[in-house]
Amino acid sequence: MGDDLKNTKQPVSFDWDMHYTCNYRCPYCWCFGKWQQMAEQNKYPALDKILKVWENIYQQHGCAQVGLIGGEPLIYPNIVQLVKGICVFHKVAITTNLSVEVDDFISQIDPSGVYVGGSFHPAFADFNKFLKRAIQLKDKGFGNIISYVAYPPQLKRLPYYAEEFRQQGFLLSVLTFWGRYNDISYPQGYTNEERAAIAPYLGIREGEKFQLEPKVVKGRMCCAGQRHATIKADGTVYRCGGSHSQVIGNFFQDDFRLLDKPLVCESETCPCNEWAGLIQDQEIVSVPAQI
Repeated sequence: MGDDLKNTKQPVSFDWDMHYTCNYRCPYCWCFGKWQQMAEQNKYPALDKILKVWENIYQQHGCAQVGLIGGEPLIYPNIVQLVKGICVFHKVAITTNLSVEVDDFISQIDPSGVYVGGSFHPAFADFNKFLKRAIQLKDKGFGNIISYVAYPPQLKRLPYYAEEFRQQGFLLSVLTFWGRYNDISYPQGYTNEERAAIAPYLGIREGEKFQLEPKVVKGRMCCAGQRHATIKADGTVYRCGGSHSQVIGNFFQDDFRLLDKPLVCESETCPCNEWAGLIQDQEIVSVPAQI
C-alpha cells in the first residue's frame, strides 16, 4: 500500500489537533463549553518520538500534507523545533489565531515548506496586533489568506474586515458556521441576505466552496482513512474530522498504518469539506435550507 500511495500524484494528508489548549474561547469553536474536559486528552510525547512517527509516515507514503490545528498550535511546546523537524519530510500548513509573537518562528522556519494561515476572531483578537503579525508572515512568504468564521453576530462586520485585509494584500476566506445560534441550526439556517453577504468571500477546499447547505455524504465510498486522516490530541486517529466513530489507530504507536482501501462513509455530513477530495462518487445532495 505505501509504495502505491507514494507514487500517486495526490499526497496523503493529515489534520492534527495538536492539543485542546487555546487562549481564546470563541463560541463557534468545536471545543466551546468543553475545553477543560477535552484538555484531559492532551498528550505531549517527546519531540524525538513525534518526529520519528512523521519520519515513518514519510517512509510509507512519501511527502505528506500536514495541517497543524488545535487548540492554538503556536502555543504547543517546542512548536518551532517541531515544525522544523516535520518539514524535513513533509509540507506543513498551520492555522493560528496569531495571538503570540512570530519573530522567533519567522527567523527559524523556511517558508518554502510551511504555509501559515491567520484565523481572525474579532471578539478576542487585537486587530492591529493580528494584522502586524500577519503582515510579517506574508512578507516572508508564509501566505496571504486570512480565515474568518461566518458566525451570525460577526456577519455585519464581514465586508469591513475583508476590505481592511484586502488593502494589506490579504484574501479573506470565510468558513461557514456549524452549530446552533438563537435556536437556529447552521449553516442551513442562513437567510438569503446572509448567504449573499457570505458568498463573495466563501472559502474553498479541494476546489469546492465551503457549504452554505450541508451536503449528505453518508453511504458514499470515501478515501478518508486511506489518503487522509485526522489525528486527535491523544494520538487517536479518525478517518476524518467529521467522523466520531471510525477510529483507525493511534498515531504514536509503532504499528500505526492508514487503511488499505476506501470505505463507506458513516458520517451524515462533512463539515470540514474533506469530502471534496475524498468522496469517490461526487453526486452529493444538500440538506434543504431552513429559511
